[in-house]
Amino acid sequence: MEKLDLNPEALDATAKIIEGYCAQQMDIMDGYLTNVNSLHSEWDDDRTIGMLMEEIMSLRKNVQVIMEQILGEYPAYFRRKAELIRSRPTLR
Repeated sequence: MEKLDLNPEALDATAKIIEGYCAQQMDIMDGYLTNVNSLHSEWDDDRTIGMLMEEIMSLRKNVQVIMEQILGEYPAYFRRKAELIRSRPTLR
């Protein structure tokens, strides 16, 4: 039987990676919204820029909801698993 190497630090690192990914996705959406909003003064057609801004804000909200769902579940899951490994009985 092979020895199973359980590494709680890898699980903690995975939780941090997920948190970083979610933050990065929100930063991308915020930056996109800011960049498009900065074009507002140069845009000739208020009707289309308004529709575009509404669509981007809707996308941003959807991304935020998804990222919050991910953050609400996965980092805690990996940290719980890491803690289970740390607290398990070991043979010495």
